[in-house]
Amino acid sequence: MVGFIIQNITEGLGIIAPVLRDRPSWNQLALMGLVGGAPAIVGAWIGSYSPSPTLAVLFLAIGTGAVFEVVYEIAKLIQKDTSRQPMPVTVFSGVLVGMLLLWITGVLVK
Repeated sequence: MVGFIIQNITEGLGIIAPVLRDRPSWNQLALMGLVGGAPAIVGAWIGSYSPSPTLAVLFLAIGTGAVFEVVYEIAKLIQKDTSRQPMPVTVFSGVLVGMLLLWITGVLVK
């Protein structure tokens, strides 16, 4: 559980950072949180009441697709930003450390 929380915090910061440039209102942030978080809550409820290998595969496949979409969108944003100027070493090292923490928490917390 702790690894999941740490992973979500590091992932959330990387996803929300580009949005903050536009200075969204609190209502927009709440709506984005609802859109991003509600499926996880609903999926956890469904999974807890109906343990099914078929549903597990389906929901994990949907989650995997969502993760790939986020990675793709962030990669496009980084590519657009770095086409004007190279990525600072601090940003690159921050991304690398975040990915390393994600991997470590995934390995250590089971």
